Amino acid sequence: MNLHIEEKRFGDKLIFSNESFSIPELSRTAILGPSGSGKTTLMRILAGLDKNYIGHLDNPPKLPVILFQEDRLSERITVLSNLMAVTDDKQKAFAILASLSLAGEERSHIKELSGGMRRRVAIARMLLLDADIVFLDEPFRGLDDTTRRDVAKLILSYAEGKTLVFITHDEEELSLLASDNIIRI
Repeated sequence: MNLHIEEKRFGDKLIFSNESFSIPELSRTAILGPSGSGKTTLMRILAGLDKNYIGHLDNPPKLPVILFQEDRLSERITVLSNLMAVTDDKQKAFAILASLSLAGEERSHIKELSGGMRRRVAIARMLLLDADIVFLDEPFRGLDDTTRRDVAKLILSYAEGKTLVFITHDEEELSLLASDNIIRI
């Protein structure tokens, strides 16, 4: 996937000007940079969510899955109900919750969970979806070091045979997700 942005603005603020980005097929691409540098904007353009720019995207993803920076869970329903919103396979949902150390939380409401638990539910929901390309915006936000390593293994297993694009501020996450392509903004 190749992207050339002649111009991307938010109001009067210029975000990108005459820049090109390449995401090799089946790569593990990290988008690295400080807060406010345009990382999430770039991911949204690559995923096809933001078309308000001058430029062109070659070979856009056909079936992207996105883990946003915000968990985007429905707080008024249970953990299991959040997962069943994206799958009919209850057994698979239970298995993924167990793999994320969330067994027994199926009937808990999202509003009762800690931030790290919410993040793992959002990751579980993503892992239930089929995709050809996986976009992750700060996937390990709110997770402790041990949980980050465990979740990284699950994500890498899920992303096998897929292109993975992830946003991070943390250089350590480059090795956690086995990045082989780095875009520095």
